[in-house]
Amino acid sequence: MLARKRLDNRLEAFREFLQPYDKAEVEAVVEATRSWGIAVDILEQVADKVILANPGQVKLIAKARISTDKIDSLALAKLLRVGWVPEAYLRPRTNREHQLILRVRCFFVQMRTRVKNRIHDLVDRQSESVRETATSFSDLFGKRGMTWLRTLELDYPHGTLLERLLAAYDALDAQVRQSDRLVAELFTADDDCKLLKKTPGIGVFFAVLIKTEVGSIERFPSSARFCSYAGVVPSTQSSGGKVWHGRIIKQSNRWLRWALVEAVIPATVADAGLRAHYEYYRRTKGSKVAKVVTARRLGCIVYRVLKERKPYYERPVQSRGYRQAG
Repeated sequence: MLARKRLDNRLEAFREFLQPYDKAEVEAVVEATRSWGIAVDILEQVADKVILANPGQVKLIAKARISTDKIDSLALAKLLRVGWVPEAYLRPRTNREHQLILRVRCFFVQMRTRVKNRIHDLVDRQSESVRETATSFSDLFGKRGMTWLRTLELDYPHGTLLERLLAAYDALDAQVRQSDRLVAELFTADDDCKLLKKTPGIGVFFAVLIKTEVGSIERFPSSARFCSYAGVVPSTQSSGGKVWHGRIIKQSNRWLRWALVEAVIPATVADAGLRAHYEYYRRTKGSKVAKVVTARRLGCIVYRVLKERKPYYERPVQSRGYRQAG
């Protein structure tokens, strides 16, 4: 039986449409588009099973020259009927809320950095004496530097612009600090985050970010699959018995990739084994490749920590040239 109707994202509308059916008989599929979370939250209350479909793979299976909501919904229904829906990871609602908190914090940090860069640019346009004073601070946005910026008198329009930029910086900094308190609460409530924090290069924020983006580590059967999801493995092409490795794969979780790559340098400072691993590839392949390879090594460590629920411990450095398997 096939019934079609355009529904508003309201629980009452879905209940009215599905009223003739028993909940135990209803299965639903939702394509993972931007607002899929709203539909899933509603469907979980009226359907026995809800599946999240991977949009990229759906397009490959149900290729169509014309794509409309009506055509796409019919294709999804047919795939669901025969059990061919390419599933994406359906995150619990709480996990999605944590994701939102962390990603909004990243947005505030990025905007604050852009404002800081604008202030640096504005100061660089001033007289030599102003520029020299600015460079005397180890951190222009530290306590002493901010005091100097607030008392700095500049001609129009630079003075007005500086005042507005400082106001924007203060507003964004307040939002970042408030977000940090939410992150600290998430960290305190999660034992896995506390285990991750004992890993070199991973602090409170990265521990919460990694745990949130991973969701359930059980969905990854191996560290290789996890590193592939995190985007810290090279793309591979094989033909005629020959294998080529290219740039890191882009179809991945960019937040995990960012966290692992950013954690490399502090990790090499804190851990002799990771430092030797990084230096080996830096000498032979260059710093960019070394960073990605070490990020993959960190990904394997993160996988084992979450899978085994045991903290990381530093291993002895191998003596011959050092090439530790990832």
